[in-house]
Amino acid sequence: MAEASQSAEIETSCDVSITIQNGRASKEQKILTVSPQLLEAMAEISQIAKTEKSCHVSILIQNDHTSIEQKLSLPWTMPEQKILRVPHQLFEFFMETLEEDSFFYFGLIRTSIEHDLVLAENQLPFFVPCKLLDIIPRTFFRRLEGSTDPKGRFISQLLKRFEQRMPGLRVDTTYDDDSMKNVKHIGDLLLSNWYPSENAIDEHRKQPKDGKWKFIRSATELREAGIDFKMVETQGNEKRCLFDSKFEKGILEMPKVTIEDDTESLYRNLIACEQFNAACPAFVTEYVALMDSLINSGKDVELLCKRGIIDNWLGDDESVAVLFNRLRDHTNIYKEQFFYARLFKNVNKHYETPWNKWKANLWHKYFNNPWAFISFLAATLLILLTVLQTIFTILPHQY
Repeated sequence: MAEASQSAEIETSCDVSITIQNGRASKEQKILTVSPQLLEAMAEISQIAKTEKSCHVSILIQNDHTSIEQKLSLPWTMPEQKILRVPHQLFEFFMETLEEDSFFYFGLIRTSIEHDLVLAENQLPFFVPCKLLDIIPRTFFRRLEGSTDPKGRFISQLLKRFEQRMPGLRVDTTYDDDSMKNVKHIGDLLLSNWYPSENAIDEHRKQPKDGKWKFIRSATELREAGIDFKMVETQGNEKRCLFDSKFEKGILEMPKVTIEDDTESLYRNLIACEQFNAACPAFVTEYVALMDSLINSGKDVELLCKRGIIDNWLGDDESVAVLFNRLRDHTNIYKEQFFYARLFKNVNKHYETPWNKWKANLWHKYFNNPWAFISFLAATLLILLTVLQTIFTILPHQY
């Protein structure tokens, strides 16, 4: 009884919903077993949360009997309440992350955790995982390859896990304690390391910010006007990002993007982080605007797949078109700072050149399907035969 009383005092001081089983527990009672390290972590996080302004960490560790189903059904206006009781989950996850046989190397669990870490409603203030990593006993790091920096190790591994789904993500960025204070949450960490090449950013800064541009036509319409598409690699000496697209000599060069089942969720949550942070560049939002302009139907997706720009793992081209069109809904872009303004101007200039425009109209009317092309050839042949017949009819009268 003395031990139970002492445990209850510790748990109460940490403000955790824990039921101590004394005798026969009722069916309604639930026993939550937590480690001493977790109690210490939760107590310290609770103390930090009191000193942080505009912080909702207390929602994670306060007494709360709301069921998981009720939490998930809460409206979007209160996203912080949708975060479930994750302190113990985070603690276990961080300890497993830094072991050799960690969750990062266990496919299905790893993928599920990565997905949840990016959800907008799960964006914990970054000092929470940092504090958890500080509290983890040093014995957990003995097996690491000479690593004495658990937070740096965690950030490095996290960035590497998202590199494949975020082409051009900077995974070699190093963080010290001071720079970590500027990271708001995991979504902010990913966005701050996913940006265009320095050359592309410098060129963008030199362009006039007049907002005088308009959206480009779809990929198939541009192809009809003589504009071709080319896939460029994001690897190599010139470090290129997914956002590094350029238009030169009638060719629109774009890096390859892989569309998977979780692509929409990843992009949507990163866009949410951009839309609610005015100081954050909106590169993901603007890239989606570019793809939304190029893709109106499955035919546009089919063309971009043939050029190697889209790697479609969904199987259905129409589904990819719907994905980008849906991502673009209800998002805002700053027209004067639009990253692809120059590209849009150059593409539209090429498309609206009289010869290119006439060629596009001709192609669209007469060459958009095999039967139209055959009809055009038949009409051309008929005109040619008529001209020849007229010539041979006139020639005998002259000689």
